[in-house]
Amino acid sequence: MLLPRSHNKQLGTTFDTVASHSHHVSVIAYCIARMEKLTHEQAIKSTTMAVFHDLAEARTGDYDFVAKHYGTPDEEKALKDQFGGFDFGKDLKDLMEEYIERKTLEAKCAKDADSLEQLYLEWVLMWQGNKLAQKWFDSDFKDRIPGLRTESAKKLAFTMKKSNPQEWWWSQFMKDDMAIDLEKLAGKN
Repeated sequence: MLLPRSHNKQLGTTFDTVASHSHHVSVIAYCIARMEKLTHEQAIKSTTMAVFHDLAEARTGDYDFVAKHYGTPDEEKALKDQFGGFDFGKDLKDLMEEYIERKTLEAKCAKDADSLEQLYLEWVLMWQGNKLAQKWFDSDFKDRIPGLRTESAKKLAFTMKKSNPQEWWWSQFMKDDMAIDLEKLAGKN
């Protein structure tokens, strides 16, 4: 799934493909599910939904919000065709239908992860100086956050907004925000 995501044509400087997007969504889905107090097994189910959530795009293409005004991909047919040729295909099709219906907490966690990953992409590009990404992030933050289905996803979104993409590792290696903490790197701290 090296298919580029369609927003590349609007945002210009981006780093993702449908495959990398699905990977990020999967990791986020697991974390949200656990934050929502789901078991490991339930979180794995949410993660699996996230892994497959855009698989139909391998056949239909990735329709962005502009393209969706002019056409609608037949993702249901794509999924039927993709999963139709093997014994466990029905299990995957059922899982995708559960994801699409968004009735279970596992499905809600996976969908929230999809939304957060889009915000994450825009947030990183915004921090790298992409003014269009900043505009998208501000708009998407206002529009997507009320639609998130879990409190954990909302918490993650607000935490992301007030941090920066390097924060997760910076303090581990930097002293006084200026220089490499050589003692930590040497394992003495």
